Amino acid sequence: MNRIFVVFLLLAIPAVSFSQGSGQISKRIFVITTFTDNFSVKPASIYHYHSKRVLQSSKEYQLIEAELVLENGNITPNKKLCAEANTYYTTGKKQFENMDLEAAQNSMSKALSNFWKCPAYIGNGAEYLETVKMLGAIYMLNGEEKMGKEMFRKALIFNPETTINKDLFPPNVVTAFEKIKSEISTVKKGSLNISTIPQGAEVYIDGVFAGISPVIKKDIPAGNHFISIEKDGYINEGGRVDVKANDEELYQAQLIPAKRYADYSQILATLMTDVGLDPIGDSIKSLAAITGAEIIFANIVRRDGTEIVVDAYLFDIASKSRLYNTTKQFQYPIKDAESELTPFILEFLSGRAVSKDLTPVSAVQKPIKPVEVEIPECKTSADCRSGFTCNKKGKCVQEETARSKEFYKQWWFYSAVGGAVLLLTGGTILLWPSDDTSSSEGIVNFKF
Repeated sequence: MNRIFVVFLLLAIPAVSFSQGSGQISKRIFVITTFTDNFSVKPASIYHYHSKRVLQSSKEYQLIEAELVLENGNITPNKKLCAEANTYYTTGKKQFENMDLEAAQNSMSKALSNFWKCPAYIGNGAEYLETVKMLGAIYMLNGEEKMGKEMFRKALIFNPETTINKDLFPPNVVTAFEKIKSEISTVKKGSLNISTIPQGAEVYIDGVFAGISPVIKKDIPAGNHFISIEKDGYINEGGRVDVKANDEELYQAQLIPAKRYADYSQILATLMTDVGLDPIGDSIKSLAAITGAEIIFANIVRRDGTEIVVDAYLFDIASKSRLYNTTKQFQYPIKDAESELTPFILEFLSGRAVSKDLTPVSAVQKPIKPVEVEIPECKTSADCRSGFTCNKKGKCVQEETARSKEFYKQWWFYSAVGGAVLLLTGGTILLWPSDDTSSSEGIVNFKF
């Protein structure tokens, strides 16, 4: 029995060690970006977008969603609809795999209806795309070919590069899909002109980042498209638009502030002065309190002629200190933002992009103490180097310090001489006879 227990223990220890070693706990991080002038709005928003993208794929950090925390943790109704749509899609997929086509069609139809109502939260559109393709296949399997082709058309307008699983669907369904795909490749195109109030919002068309508002996007296949808009401090906005061939469709969005927008905007207003404080300033403390962040990644963006200057700061809330900061310049306009910004952001967050003239605060554990100079000991002056002599305490000191000064060079000599001169001058003045005569007795006249 004891042998069995020992063997079990030996087998369990490596497993426990491995789980502890691989189970890295990611830190909750919130990224905030502000700008110094109106010319810096767009580059600041581009930089902010790429900062979030880096953090979304990070294993070390857990990015905090701005809308959720600024809405006090409340999920907006449209976001709830998208969550329900994903549930319907998952259920319908299982039903389809079990060849329960009627139930699958019902679930997928509910999912599609919800997706159409929540374009602001469709994300990259992966679940929507699979829903439409699977619903199209179900229609065709049920003999509703026209409806099936229409679903395939919607899927391919959303993403012309999407494919269908040839192992999952029968040949006639795959053939119909490929034919629609060939037709979509030659469909006429239009454009979208998207503006927001305020400007500087992230714009997504069919789940793909299209730029920072205002945005004009050309060469969009004619048909129905999803638009979603995001900006920190505001509730996500979105809608569906019908793009017409050889025409420009206008889309305008008035963004609605989140519930804690006033707090957030106040933090933005004071951020530029507080980032220089260490320990952390009030705005960083307030932001951590609102978001529950352990780390704050703060950025200030400004235009300087043809350059964009980014001041990046990383704050640790637990130690109430600035971990490190740096300044980086980019040419404007940024030709390839992803290839320029993403490497810098990755290096900065790892501590590798810190400026040489800036010392990470986290690396400074104790203040530097002044160097104490040790005075050599001696027995005779021969033990001391040139210019030094051995004093009575057995220490080597400079000869002029050890040598007694002549009496007329001592401080007390000058003090005594000065005092004597002062007394002599005062006595002379008091006893000096006056030229004036006076009949008054008992009065001494002084003349100066």
